[in-house]
Amino acid sequence: MFTDGVLVVGMSDVDTASGPKNPARSAGIKVGDVLVSIDGTPVNTTEQVAELIENAGDKTMSFHIRRDNIVFDVKFRSEKSVSENRLKAGLWVRDSSAGIGTLSFYVPGSDVFAGLGHAVCDVDTGDVLPIASGEIVPARIYSVVKGQSGDPGELRGGFEQGTLGNLTINGETGIYGTLSHSPVLGDPVPVAMKQQVKTGYAQMLTTIDGTEPQLYDIRIDQVKYNDSSPTRNMVIVITDERLLSETGGIVQGMSGSPILQDGKLVGAVTHVFVNEPTKGFAIFAENMLKTANNLANQQQNPAA
Repeated sequence: MFTDGVLVVGMSDVDTASGPKNPARSAGIKVGDVLVSIDGTPVNTTEQVAELIENAGDKTMSFHIRRDNIVFDVKFRSEKSVSENRLKAGLWVRDSSAGIGTLSFYVPGSDVFAGLGHAVCDVDTGDVLPIASGEIVPARIYSVVKGQSGDPGELRGGFEQGTLGNLTINGETGIYGTLSHSPVLGDPVPVAMKQQVKTGYAQMLTTIDGTEPQLYDIRIDQVKYNDSSPTRNMVIVITDERLLSETGGIVQGMSGSPILQDGKLVGAVTHVFVNEPTKGFAIFAENMLKTANNLANQQQNPAA
């Protein structure tokens, strides 16, 4: 996933001749800001930022910043580091992210897909990464770090060759885009509306080894129809002894794993309880399908 602009993820003081200074902080820049352009030149990579700042020398630059939904300009000037004998900006930026998660479903006909069930956030700031472009690629799971109380586990794997499709949305309810080809064949599964979801027995489809997903038994403990959080609609408990012995419960990388009940897709795993890895939150499939259908409609009826 490549960001729209570059995300400010940290700041560090510059050891100038007159003491520690931070040019970025002095200019009013904050961690979590998105740097859109420098002196009118759009920036989307860390290399572009470094080159423009270096070429400007000690001249004053204009940084175009996006903070939440507000855009504004700040004046910026680098400071010279005594120890490194060069001009430094005093900020750290990030332009991309990659990781393993689970594709939840795709919509036959439109080939729009949905995954994760929650947004991809920056590891340092916790802010949602503003997406410019991205790809969804095949992955192979090689091992599992077992989860335990206070220490979430994770799926460990690697990316396979080839591309499955393009990412276009990184939003609150997940990541969305269009597949270049259908990843599986077979009959489509109906999606349950949230009122049809009930507590009790269900199954989770997830991959903990290789590339083939398997069904595992779970229990839906709570269903929150009126919850204000669109990603924490259900509380689920892993009951399958096979999965518990291999993973300890829900681990990182399982986000997006589909949940099936009575032959219908009811939701997807989103979060694990850090102190109780056998439990976690799940999102209604209906919430994800709404965004997927909106994307499909936009593709069929693009704005003039």
